[in-house]
Amino acid sequence: MKQLVEDVMASCADPTLWDRALNSFNEVFGITASCMFSVHEFRDLRLNFAWSQYHRTQMQPDVLEMMQAGGDGGDAPGYETLLRLPAQTLYDEPALFQVDGYDDLPPSNVRSITEGHGFVMRCAAALNQNGPWIDGLFCQHKSDREWRGFLADGRVQIILPMMASGVALGRTLGALRARYQASLSVLDALGLAVFLVDHSGSVIERNTAAQRILDDADGLSVSRQNHVKLSSPERTSELETMIEAANGLARGNLGAARTVLSCARPSGRYDYLLSVRALSDVNAELETGLKCAFVTVIDPARQQHLSVEGLKELAQLSDAEGAVAALLVEGLKIAEVAERRNVSPNTIKAQLKSISQKLRCSSQSDIIRMAASTRIPLNDPDHPNG
Repeated sequence: MKQLVEDVMASCADPTLWDRALNSFNEVFGITASCMFSVHEFRDLRLNFAWSQYHRTQMQPDVLEMMQAGGDGGDAPGYETLLRLPAQTLYDEPALFQVDGYDDLPPSNVRSITEGHGFVMRCAAALNQNGPWIDGLFCQHKSDREWRGFLADGRVQIILPMMASGVALGRTLGALRARYQASLSVLDALGLAVFLVDHSGSVIERNTAAQRILDDADGLSVSRQNHVKLSSPERTSELETMIEAANGLARGNLGAARTVLSCARPSGRYDYLLSVRALSDVNAELETGLKCAFVTVIDPARQQHLSVEGLKELAQLSDAEGAVAALLVEGLKIAEVAERRNVSPNTIKAQLKSISQKLRCSSQSDIIRMAASTRIPLNDPDHPNG
């Protein structure tokens, strides 16, 4: 049971793990097969499928595709009953179709398929009921003893609410990821590593720059429990306190909570700088009271790539002037630029004067400062789309 609970909790943050959770569910309750999916009352549409091992290995792919395409119309009366009956309660097939016994059940394409696999009963529960939608758990059994024992097992009433909450939380976290994906991509292009961390301290999302830092394995990591860990236990504890405060779990004045922390690196390079802020869904667009911590990691040792595309557009530089500006921004001196461009230093001086006038800059350092100010993030060569 402990492993099942852990698998259900893990599936909240990663819905692809529901298949594994169903395998644990089947093992705990001694049943052959189970699946989960969402059903819409008015549409021939099935979403959010998860299958236990039996379905994935024994069922033909076209059967699974048929289910996902809504080819289970014969089961519609059972789905309608699930919408009306109390959620998180298991019902056998005759109860769902409101008939006296199995032999009285109406025709069903899916039932015919399951009978061909030796199943003698199907049981189901609505995990969540959301208007015309239900999140359903559907179980298939190969003996009377199996399904009768399953319905009589009191532990089912403990795990079903957990599964229902897990599905609902997973949907919320999915919406959260979608909502902030564009922002995370922009921050990634700027070289800022970002972790979104929930109230339990678990990372629910991270961008590519964050993954790059994890791959460096230089003082910052994510544990098996999916928590951010720093180079020392003391620093990790401080970070956990900051994350707790940002999620609104700490008592007292959250506005006075610490929000910035440095982290030493075993390599001896510049410390990471971490900023922890609250990210609150104050308008309840996703879920009332939803909060998570927005953890930003700045790596001072990361090489920044300055682009002159912004400068060229801003000052309407010629191609030659743009090429010179790019070399100056790299830190090359006039003689080095002249050598690289295969022209005389006087030519570069003349072009530098023109560039400075157009940009209203008085020195090479001013040009570099302007390049940083007008840097277009998506031109960053380190960015996957740059």
